[in-house]
Amino acid sequence: MKAYLVVALVTIAAPLASTGCWSGDYLAKQGVGQLKLLRARRRIDDVLRDPTVAADTKRRLALARDAREFGVRVLGLHGGDGFTRFVDSHGAPIAWNVTAARKDKLEAHLNYFPVVGAIPYLGFFDEADALREAARLRAQDLDVYVRGVAGYSTLGMTSDPIYSSMLDGPDARIVEVTLHEMLHATVYLAGHTEWNESLATVVGNEGAAQFFAARGDATSAVTLMEDARRRERDQGTFARFLEPVVRSLESLYAQAALSRAAKLEARERIFSTARAKFLTLFPPQPGKPVPIFAAAPLNNAVVLSYSVYHRTTPQHLELLRALGGDLRTFVGLCRHAVEDKPDPLAYLDYVRARTK
Repeated sequence: MKAYLVVALVTIAAPLASTGCWSGDYLAKQGVGQLKLLRARRRIDDVLRDPTVAADTKRRLALARDAREFGVRVLGLHGGDGFTRFVDSHGAPIAWNVTAARKDKLEAHLNYFPVVGAIPYLGFFDEADALREAARLRAQDLDVYVRGVAGYSTLGMTSDPIYSSMLDGPDARIVEVTLHEMLHATVYLAGHTEWNESLATVVGNEGAAQFFAARGDATSAVTLMEDARRRERDQGTFARFLEPVVRSLESLYAQAALSRAAKLEARERIFSTARAKFLTLFPPQPGKPVPIFAAAPLNNAVVLSYSVYHRTTPQHLELLRALGGDLRTFVGLCRHAVEDKPDPLAYLDYVRARTK
């Protein structure tokens, strides 16, 4: 199961940071990385006219461009100049995220920044820098997880491009991740990463299915819509798999009578059971990367990295269903809550209760 991350917006917020332990070297490096990406952007229309660009890249980029237009025109996502440019990352992730967590508590190591609030991971443009940060955190006896990411959003603070890493995989994935990132530039609730990521995941999945359903080629549309729906179902299956794992770990760590050593021993049994269950739900596919839940030792940082995309999904889906599946109305309501209400989550809870 692959999740689509948004890099911690340190590249925008870090220059404003007044708290935390961020060194001048870290701030400078991430700022330089962001500037390099800004300079590397090319207008999508120019790329599509470039005879040196591979035909398959053009096809995929045109699909992302069409998804962007659908997001703006049909779903009411923020448009402007965002996602109208392209950056080629030459097969590499665009950045790397480092997540850390306590070993005896399902609690992320948080990074605090102005504007975006508390972020449960930290983004790096250089993999070596990410690995050094991971080693530093491990030395503090924390669980750590490092992974490359396909794209990220600056919440509309700059003109976000389509990265070539966003064009990997099947067509449904291209549309899904484009709409996911666009949602972040449309609606963002500072300090609530789980809510933000789950919302973007729902809009990306459901939006991809609606995008293909609206295409003119009936045969292709049906096939691609089915693929988008399958990916959406897989996301739901993964969310249902992950929730009891999270609950079991939270219950274990809450047992005051258990020593730390006993908790660390017991959690390995939970991880082992989770891996076995994951393999029954998502057996490895020939020629495809082995998912992290099947390939590597699990820890709290891994679990938190994935649960952030699914923990509040049921609430989002319940509200979307109550609105008759109208994604535009759903996005508009979430945006209204964040921009106009003093307590956005309480307001959405109220609306959801009233529409039952």
